[in-house]
Amino acid sequence: MIIEYVGLAEKVEDGYSVFFPDFPGFGSAGDTLEEARKNAKEGLIGHIELMVEDREPIPKSSSLDNVMKLSDAKGCIPLIIAIIAPSGKAQRINITMDSALLNAIDVAATSQHKTRSALLAEAAQRLLGEI
Repeated sequence: MIIEYVGLAEKVEDGYSVFFPDFPGFGSAGDTLEEARKNAKEGLIGHIELMVEDREPIPKSSSLDNVMKLSDAKGCIPLIIAIIAPSGKAQRINITMDSALLNAIDVAATSQHKTRSALLAEAAQRLLGEI
């Protein structure tokens, strides 16, 4: 299921800061608005994954209209961040790919201290978010 959350970007001295009214205490930033949006999406996905691991409830998304009525929204640029909500249940799959590609994935996963599955899931999240 795809969920859309509203992030609020505000111009700061060295770029943009993004916060999510639905996730108090969580924020992100970037040098450009596009970088701030990408960082906010990546950070939000990671934040929600940690919440799922900790069995914390995932907040319902607030409507754009309701977020823009907040006093904190004054002067901010709204960013709609669409994510695929994790179910918290892993599912084993069987896939086939070129062995050189699989080796490259394993090298990348190791260098980022991730499992192959985590790297592939993150790549799929990014790809689906760009479509």
